[in-house]
Amino acid sequence: MAYRRVVTLLGVGGVGKTTFAYRVLGVSETPVLTLRPSYYRFYIGDLEIDLVDVPGQRVFEVAAKFTSFKIPIVDRLVYMYDLTNYDTLYAISELHTIFIERGSRVAKEYVVVGNKRDIAEEIGVFIEADEIASSIGASEIYYISAVKDPPRVFREILLGKS
Repeated sequence: MAYRRVVTLLGVGGVGKTTFAYRVLGVSETPVLTLRPSYYRFYIGDLEIDLVDVPGQRVFEVAAKFTSFKIPIVDRLVYMYDLTNYDTLYAISELHTIFIERGSRVAKEYVVVGNKRDIAEEIGVFIEADEIASSIGASEIYYISAVKDPPRVFREILLGKS
């Protein structure tokens, strides 16, 4: 018997949400600017995964598009940021605050993913998420390259370390 898990990708524009989704799905195309929430259904064994990629360049735009999509239950919310850009990390805190102020707990689990590790290592800038992850109650932090890491890394982000 299959069971279902809803995973949502949130973050401001340019952090790699769509690249991550494409890699998870095995799509080899170069991602284009996402204008509306993208919804993907795929399977890992008996597990049905609904992956939602929420677009938006700025915090309020992302929050508005997420809430307009009306997802009843999000099992795992993946907040993504660019490891080389502090503003994208701070945007996670802003997004989470917006949801708290609206009185909604939007997910059962929160995870923070710092993306573009390959670029961060190349230029020598690596912004860690420990403080913000702790403040939002994130259960896990990952530092990845959505372009270069193997698929098993993405599965762990979607499903957890269990």
